[in-house]
Amino acid sequence: MALFFNLTTGHIMKRHSPLLLALSLVVLIGCSSRAPDNVAQINTLHIPLVLSGEKSSLPQTPHLATLFEANKQNIDRLTRTIKKTYLQDVKTNEVFAIDSDIQPVYASLSKLEELGMVNQQYLKDKNEKGLQQIHAALQPIITG
Repeated sequence: MALFFNLTTGHIMKRHSPLLLALSLVVLIGCSSRAPDNVAQINTLHIPLVLSGEKSSLPQTPHLATLFEANKQNIDRLTRTIKKTYLQDVKTNEVFAIDSDIQPVYASLSKLEELGMVNQQYLKDKNEKGLQQIHAALQPIITG
C-alpha cells in the first residue's frame, strides 16, 4: 500500500498516483512563480557588438569616460539589486537544479557581467558608438 501526503489538505492519502501528485506540484509551482521583470529584460537583452575600426591614438575624451562610468554604475546597480532581491534565501539545491526558478536570475547576472566586460573593452578601444549603444540598451531596464 502506497502512502502520499496531500499538500492541499495536509492529510495522508492512500493509493494515489505519484504522477498525479508530481503533476499537481508542477502546476502549483508554475503558477506561483515567474521570473522577475528586470531579470527577464536582462535575459533578452542583446549585447551590442560594435566594431571600432582602427584604434585611435587620441587620448580619451571626458565624454567617453562619462559614458563608461554611467554604464558601469547602471550595471553595478542592477547587479546589486538582483542579488539583494532574489538571492538572499537561495538554497544550494536551487543553485544546481537546471529547472530551478533561480536559474534565470543567475543567467541575468552572467549577462550583466558580460555587458560590463564589453563596456570596459569599448572604453579601452575608445569606441564611443559601442558605449552609446550599451547605454541605450540599459535605459529601458533602468527606467523600468
